[in-house]
Amino acid sequence: MADPGWYVYGVVDAEREAPADGPLELVRRPPLAAVVAPVDLSEFDDLDERLNDRAWLERLALAHEDVLRAVAVGGAVVPFRFGALYRRREDVELMLDERRAELVADLGRVRGCVELGVKGYVDRTALEELLGRERAAAQDAAPGRAYLERRRAERVVAAEAGELVGDAARAAHERLLERAVAGVLNRPHSRELSGRNDDMFLNGAYLVRAGDDAIAHEVDALGRAYETLRVTFELTGPWPPYNFVGREQPEEAVR
Repeated sequence: MADPGWYVYGVVDAEREAPADGPLELVRRPPLAAVVAPVDLSEFDDLDERLNDRAWLERLALAHEDVLRAVAVGGAVVPFRFGALYRRREDVELMLDERRAELVADLGRVRGCVELGVKGYVDRTALEELLGRERAAAQDAAPGRAYLERRRAERVVAAEAGELVGDAARAAHERLLERAVAGVLNRPHSRELSGRNDDMFLNGAYLVRAGDDAIAHEVDALGRAYETLRVTFELTGPWPPYNFVGREQPEEAVR
């Protein structure tokens, strides 16, 4: 490579075996080891511009996730965000030394666990139509009065729908937390990001013991409980536990 460097996927226990496939290596600084691969740093020149190249970004992001999923099969891993680059192996070792306490704590937190995502969606139009039928405006009012009553009813229905969806989000998160080691709420995705026509109102991540099906059963129960409100729930994962490790991730820049 013209300008070699080291891409860090995440951190594992130092006693782990080096990955057998591909160019992956372990940079060990007991009790930690970084999962790394040699890369051509020139590919990451003008990173801001590169991040606007959707095909390039999707290719590398998917490869990043594939590596982390494979590594997670063999034990606990602290996943790094896409784009953690270092110029020298010594720089990776220094990072492990400087962040040792944080990374050891993170490994202990996620050991034996996986991250599951739960997303809640609502067909807002169908919900408001349902509520509108239950709260039909007066039919015998004068035309002008009927229009005003209809507009007022629409505002009331919209507010009521918002309250119902908010209550559903809070109740669902509480129920899911009872069946998880830990959980966090993230900002719901837009329709463009989710790829769905329904509105996302819940975007939760939950740390659960590997093999524990309690969250899956609860998602099914929530779907049945809220079906009449035109609400659905989706379970995703397992994922690397991004939401349950330290927020001090390396910036997307070469050190």
